[in-house]
Amino acid sequence: MANFKCPHCHEETLSLKDKYRMGMWFTAYCANCNSRLAAFPWILMLIHFLYVWNVIWFVALVYFNDGYIYLLYMVIVWGVLDLLNVYYVPLVKLKAKKESG
Repeated sequence: MANFKCPHCHEETLSLKDKYRMGMWFTAYCANCNSRLAAFPWILMLIHFLYVWNVIWFVALVYFNDGYIYLLYMVIVWGVLDLLNVYYVPLVKLKAKKESG
């Protein structure tokens, strides 16, 4: 079940699993044009900074305020960041890997 368009051939060939993995710095290949694809790295870097900030901020709130409700808030914000990562981070076509030898 393809939900996301390839930025090269503009066909819906990428699954939700592929798009989620690309949000974790992995690459995928388009089933139609065989292009190697990844999430846009500068935006992805910002999203991962927000993941780290989320953990540090809410763990600090748990530690200093003795309120475990902040762990629930952390999970909710993490879920929102995952949704932003999957649905709003654009994809880019990568250059072909060079053959070694």
